[in-house]
Amino acid sequence: MKGSEMLPLDVNWALIVIACVFMVLDLVTGFCAAVKNHEVQSTKMKQGLWHKCGFLFAIVFGIVCEYAMSYVDLGFTMPIQIAVCTFIIIIEVMSILENLGKLSPELAGSAFLQIFKSDKIPAEDAGTPEK
Repeated sequence: MKGSEMLPLDVNWALIVIACVFMVLDLVTGFCAAVKNHEVQSTKMKQGLWHKCGFLFAIVFGIVCEYAMSYVDLGFTMPIQIAVCTFIIIIEVMSILENLGKLSPELAGSAFLQIFKSDKIPAEDAGTPEK
């Protein structure tokens, strides 16, 4: 390879599409749950969209880092785009399950969703006193 030739980008499009589908499913289920429970708020929707924007930038960052590793010796190589997309998919799965519980009370109490239940206090509720 000549010094001026660039290597092709090795992008895992299937994994990126899957991560994006989970992001869209989260937006749709979240919006449906908000409509059902009369909790539609533009501020929350904007926050959610900014989170998705951050996820997309994280995917691009992973692709660029992997590409840079083919030119810069960091002492290791790592499939960053796979790690980033997997992380995003796990987060979105948890959020979708939470939204499904809000949409259907029968699901919220189901043994299946209880597997994913956390006793942690959500970040937005951490500073609020108990009622």
